[in-house]
Amino acid sequence: MPGHRPTVSVVTANYNGARYLAEAVRSVLGQTLASLELIVVDDRSTDDSLQVIEAAAEGDPRVRVFVQPQNGGPGAARNRALAEARGAWIAVFDSDDLMAPDRLERMVARAEADGADMVVDNLTVFQDGSAEPGRPFLAGKAWGEPRWIGLADYIDSARMYSKRPGLGYLKPLFRAEALRTTRYREELRIGEDYDLVLRLLAQGRTLRLEPAALYRYRKHGSSISHVMRRDHLVQMLAADASLEGVMMGQPKEVRRAFAARRRSLHAALAYDHVIERLKARDLVGGLAASLASPDIWPLLTMPVAARLKRLAARLSSAQPAAAAA
Repeated sequence: MPGHRPTVSVVTANYNGARYLAEAVRSVLGQTLASLELIVVDDRSTDDSLQVIEAAAEGDPRVRVFVQPQNGGPGAARNRALAEARGAWIAVFDSDDLMAPDRLERMVARAEADGADMVVDNLTVFQDGSAEPGRPFLAGKAWGEPRWIGLADYIDSARMYSKRPGLGYLKPLFRAEALRTTRYREELRIGEDYDLVLRLLAQGRTLRLEPAALYRYRKHGSSISHVMRRDHLVQMLAADASLEGVMMGQPKEVRRAFAARRRSLHAALAYDHVIERLKARDLVGGLAASLASPDIWPLLTMPVAARLKRLAARLSSAQPAAAAA
């Protein structure tokens, strides 16, 4: 209704997401928290995304659609959505994902009860097309209760090839006031949520975990978050480099985590270079590059370990059949 400020603005960047959009839109409009708006910014899709959104919305006035003048990536699309958002809270939602019907209601309640500027919930990770119900992204007792996530922990979770779950994958609910002067870096094509939350934490904003897995994260072949390219690593390094001055004033544990994260990005770049040389059958170049970067030696065992893991899974699944025979 005119003049009414919604409790939550759900902001969604979309590019050629027609295959999943209808289900995503219905997931938002079916929330138990009805005081919301869904802002979809289309990044110049070449499929029938706009028609799909219109059909799924079924005339619901809470859905507002904007089309970018040119393709600018998810950061630019989300910034456009943030500029249009009217809610007291802002929830980031990807156009190929889903959420539990009571997610927004529970997230807002958690944020307001605990006085948080940002809230993230656990994810249920599911494979597109699979009958399996999915698995929680954050597993174990440490993630079973509400907790504050500090800057050092948040950065440490973002080290490349770390065994810790990357907290930057979690989808935040922001207090709108916290985003008044802070926006996404539009040059980042991967890791843009992590970078935004990182900068807000460095400003003194607070981040709370809601342990329930209310966000449903869909894995599928065309998802860009599963594809890490060299230019993505370069962009992330540049983003981190711009924060060096800010980090100098942070506590020791934050500076230590930040330095470890940067080393991991450099190691990932070196690893990418070695693999590139080996794929080009330049064994001498690959060996020279690996000798120049001893930090990546453990990473070079990953393809072998992955193959052994797949082989073990195949052998395990074949055992019952052999026993039955």
